[in-house]
Amino acid sequence: MRTTFLTIFMALICLAGCRQPHHSKTPISYTANCRGIYYWRTTFTLNDSEVQFLKKHHIEKLYIRFFDVDVNPDSTSSEKCIPVATINFKDPIPKSLEIVPTIFITPDAIRHYQDFTEYLARRIIAMCQYSEIDVHEIQFDCDWTASTQEDYFQFLKDIREKLKHYRPSILISSTIRLHQLTQEAPEVDYGMLMCYNTGDFRDFDTHNAILDLEDVKPYLKNLKNYPLPLALALPDYAWNVEFSDERQFKALNQHDFDFSDAQQFRKTDRKNVYQQLKNGQPSQYIRHESVSAKSLLKTKRMLLRSRKDKMHITLYHLDSVQLSKYSDHDIEKIYR
Repeated sequence: MRTTFLTIFMALICLAGCRQPHHSKTPISYTANCRGIYYWRTTFTLNDSEVQFLKKHHIEKLYIRFFDVDVNPDSTSSEKCIPVATINFKDPIPKSLEIVPTIFITPDAIRHYQDFTEYLARRIIAMCQYSEIDVHEIQFDCDWTASTQEDYFQFLKDIREKLKHYRPSILISSTIRLHQLTQEAPEVDYGMLMCYNTGDFRDFDTHNAILDLEDVKPYLKNLKNYPLPLALALPDYAWNVEFSDERQFKALNQHDFDFSDAQQFRKTDRKNVYQQLKNGQPSQYIRHESVSAKSLLKTKRMLLRSRKDKMHITLYHLDSVQLSKYSDHDIEKIYR
C-alpha cells in the first residue's frame, strides 16, 4: 500500500498545498434538519435538470463517493488493498453545498486496514484540497459484520486520529445497514441509516429488493434504542433483475425496457415480473423494481415514529432520469 497511497499522491498533496479552497460552505451540524443527496458516479458532471433539482429543493449536503477501497487482484503485489473507481471532477461543485467525501470499503479490504489507514487519510485530504473542497466531514461505507466489526471499528478510531492532523474538528460518519442495527454501534459522530437494498435481489421470489416494508419492520425494535444519532437515506433509483427461464439469477441492470410491448414481453401473475420473448417464445424473466413516492413516505414515517430524535433525510442518489419519476410535490413531502 505504501507505494500506491504515498508515492502517487504526495505530488497531489504538494500541489494542493499551494491552493486555497474557495469552497468553504459553513458545516451543518449532524443534529440539524438538513436535506442531503448522494452522488455515486465516477465522473462528477451535472446536467441542467440536476442543477435545478439541487436549487429547487434547497439541498444542503452532497455526499460524493470519492473512491472505493478493495483487495488488490494482483496476487504478486505486496499491496494488499488499492483504491479503485476514483471520481473525476469534470464540472465545478456548486458552492452552495457542503460536500461530504464518502469512501466505500469492501468487507475483504477492511481486514487489512492497518496497511492503508494513514495513506487513505492523506489521499482524501489531497483530493479535497486539489478539488478546492473545504472538508468538514468524511463518511465511510462498509458492510461490516460480526467477523469484521472489530477491524472496522478500530479503523474508524485510527483514521479519525490521522485526519485530525489536517482538520482537528473533522466529523466522521458511517453508513448503518438495517442488519447492523442489531450489533454494537461504531464510535462515530452519527450514522447514515441506509434504508434500501433491503432484500435479496438474487432470489426470484423477492418482491422488491430495493425497498420492502416487510423487510424493514423486524428492525424497528432495534432502531428505537440505537445509541447513535442517525440520518436516514432513502432510495430514488430503479433497476431490473434478470432470471433464466429456470428462474435462476442472471444479471442486475438499469436498462430502460418497454414492458408494454407485447411483442417483447408477456405479463406474469406478479405485477412487476415479466417474461421476455425471443422469436415469440419465452426466453427469460425480468423483475422490474422501483420505489414509489407513497412507499418512500410510508417508510419515512414508520422509521421516524421509532426514534425520539428527528433524522434528516438524504436521497440515494442524484440522477435526473430516476428523479424525474417523482413530482416536485412528492420530493418536498419526502424531505419535509
